[in-house]
Amino acid sequence: MRNRRLDLSRLVGLGLVGTALLAAGCDPTQRFPRVELTRQPHDGGVLVAYDLDGDKRPDYWQRQDPAGRVVALQFDDNRDGRPDDLVDLDHIGPNDVPHLIIALDGCPYECVEQVYKQGGFRLFFPPARLISCFPAMTDLALSQVWHCGPVRSCEALYFDRRRNRLNDGNASYLRAENSPWVARMAYRCSFWWDANAYLNPQGVFDHELRGIYRTFAKVRSGTAAGYTVGTAGLGTRGGQAAMLRYLHRLDRLCQQILYERRGRVKLTLLADHGQGMTRCQRVSFKDHLRQRGFNLCKRLETPRDAVTIEYGLVTYAAFFTDRPAELAAALRDHPAVELVFYPSERDVVVLDRHGKAVIRHLSNGFRYEPSGGDPLKLTDIIERLREQGKVGTDGAIDDRALFEATATHRYPDPLRRAWFGFNGVTQVRPDVIVSLYNGYSHGSAFFDFMIGGAASTHGSIDRLSSTAFVLTMRGPLPPAMRLEEALSKVEQARPLPA
Repeated sequence: MRNRRLDLSRLVGLGLVGTALLAAGCDPTQRFPRVELTRQPHDGGVLVAYDLDGDKRPDYWQRQDPAGRVVALQFDDNRDGRPDDLVDLDHIGPNDVPHLIIALDGCPYECVEQVYKQGGFRLFFPPARLISCFPAMTDLALSQVWHCGPVRSCEALYFDRRRNRLNDGNASYLRAENSPWVARMAYRCSFWWDANAYLNPQGVFDHELRGIYRTFAKVRSGTAAGYTVGTAGLGTRGGQAAMLRYLHRLDRLCQQILYERRGRVKLTLLADHGQGMTRCQRVSFKDHLRQRGFNLCKRLETPRDAVTIEYGLVTYAAFFTDRPAELAAALRDHPAVELVFYPSERDVVVLDRHGKAVIRHLSNGFRYEPSGGDPLKLTDIIERLREQGKVGTDGAIDDRALFEATATHRYPDPLRRAWFGFNGVTQVRPDVIVSLYNGYSHGSAFFDFMIGGAASTHGSIDRLSSTAFVLTMRGPLPPAMRLEEALSKVEQARPLPA
């Protein structure tokens, strides 16, 4: 029977067909001026003037409050160089105007916070942390944001236990079989562009911003969302510097949309997961496992066989085996491995090189039972919560209290994320999941060669990889949120009374 499985090189080759189409002429997403004309004190805040028609005179003004947020717009309608019409942004009802959402693939909170502190994204209230899932992967994350239910697997490529073989990952990817969230997007570029997102990420990003801009221009009411995969390519190829550049570009696009709509729009930006912001060395576990009696292969024929997923480049690794506890123990001392997780009956076990802990899901929260160490570094946090009355006599930790106490922890919201990583997030459940140290990646050797290694990537349970962001014009947000809370919190947000 003919092998129908497309390899990654074929997918890249098909994607290259579209490279020539990425060149842009006049780009409507870059019309907004890069620099302001003047900035002067006004009413305890600042009045910033811009020249939109290119005649060297101000014709558009933004009023910033004392905190630096843009709260009002003014336009020179009679072309006399002075502001006329005033638009108070906070007095525009959020349900009276379109709500436009741009979802970014892979952007860490730290980068957005840096841009905001430097004066960018001032159309928005301050950024909030968005704690991603584990593994921190796009399909899992955006399906939770848009409440699409469990996805098939952590990635498009997975091990089919019933057939005892790997599925056709590229065909599954191109058919969006692992991406139910795509149906919620008003704009998502063709999947055939995605290979170019890592070969020509700037071209794909430009193409997507034009597509989002044109799509949003047709929206006159309700909520519409657009997605960009080009940000993933820019971050993976260019690291933190590239992330900061594309964030400034997005800020200009938002400014242009607000200007054209004369303030009658609400904008929201969010990302699915963070990024490690560290150049990664690709690792293979084949020799390491062979030395410990395991055979890394494509099928499970003997009890010592194991299958791993090598697709893209990420900072986690999923394994399938008939002996998860033994495989986890064999993986824990690999130099790239920070933590190893595997399910045991109704619990999840986590290992590091020094110890072990059991995560147990109870009706009133999660219980953490370390032995011989503290893999998730939670002992001190749990003790403080116990003193606050947030830990029950059965050891169950108040779920919300633990989330808030760990939102900026080395491993954010670790008990819930680790437990759901094996329960309810995917239909195909790995037998072992490894979280790598920042600076290591796992995946396709061909992909690693094609892009010259990842300057940054994601997937692990650590803070950088796990912490994305939400920015919205609708109102202030809580400091940190889970994925499934993001849209409801944004919908509920309202400006505080002056």
